[in-house]
Amino acid sequence: MRGAGGAAFGDGVSAVRFCAVGAGEGRDDDDDGMARRLTLLVTSWDGTARRYACRAREIGDVKSLNSIDLGAPALCGTFVGTDEDAACVGCLDGSVRFVDFKTGGFRVVGAHDDGAVSAVEYDDATKKLFTFGWDRTIRAWDLTKDERGRAVSTTKTAGKCYAADLRDGKIFVATSDGQVLAYETRDLVRGVDGDDGRRASEAPPRPLINRRSSMRFQTRAIAANIRGDGFVAASVEGRVAVEFIRDEENDKRKYAFKCHRKTDDASVGEIVYPVHAVAFHPVHGTFATGGGDGYVNFWDGDAKKRLFQSPRYPTSISALAFSPCGSLLAIASSYAHEERENNKPEDRVFLRETRAEEVTPKSAKTS
Repeated sequence: MRGAGGAAFGDGVSAVRFCAVGAGEGRDDDDDGMARRLTLLVTSWDGTARRYACRAREIGDVKSLNSIDLGAPALCGTFVGTDEDAACVGCLDGSVRFVDFKTGGFRVVGAHDDGAVSAVEYDDATKKLFTFGWDRTIRAWDLTKDERGRAVSTTKTAGKCYAADLRDGKIFVATSDGQVLAYETRDLVRGVDGDDGRRASEAPPRPLINRRSSMRFQTRAIAANIRGDGFVAASVEGRVAVEFIRDEENDKRKYAFKCHRKTDDASVGEIVYPVHAVAFHPVHGTFATGGGDGYVNFWDGDAKKRLFQSPRYPTSISALAFSPCGSLLAIASSYAHEERENNKPEDRVFLRETRAEEVTPKSAKTS
């Protein structure tokens, strides 16, 4: 376990994301088949988008490739498909920026009308970028139409989009009014006419899910499971919910549980921390959560069991991401102001090599 190299962050780490790859784990620059290179994107409130290279089986070999100053706090980011030189970043000022790591520059693709961009996701199926904003919209962008990119569609939501995830053509969104939405990406871009992103038909796309979250408090993070039939949502109140798309299945199988809490002395009682991050293992389908208590927990959602708890990191866990084959977990340790600390720990990104007992489901261990 080690912090990623390069210059120190000037502010909190907002997101981490590995570049998607095809077969194998990363790119084999040396053609020796032993230690394939992975590329990690890190965004920060200090206004930078940074790119790192690491080796799948050489955990200490972390290299800072480049850092680009965007001029506005960066809240989220994603690579454009499997292109490790191209990324898109959402910023606090509402702008969506295309980052070209090869040239070291960036361009503004477009913007949400009011408030920050909370999540960005690239969909390989439609070849579109989807962004989610505090202006209560989901927007789709075509990055190939001109040098800036073109707005393809705008879908309104009742609440501000606070968290989102995309997997296998399905988008999951958690909003400020306590709703959870899910859409097929192709439905969000179907029937669009003209250059203004308006649909030829006035009928909005029909969501797969439009229901009240099973958690009482605000959703902080959401992640789609690897089967594509459900999701995990985490709240600011130290609680995680496991839910499913189909209403009948959800009524039978959904559940929620408490986590990322601790009990001090009797005078204080239980201390509840927000759960800031959720990430699914891409092979085993287990998931990890990161909380304001500085711990990463690994869970078997089907067995309803915790598999492992990491040692405590220096401060809050603000973001998590598994590598494409699940051999590494990127962990952003970045203070989120849950408590009053006079000496704020340094913001860092750690890489943890996952072990079988941490990520293998209970059923697979006993079979």
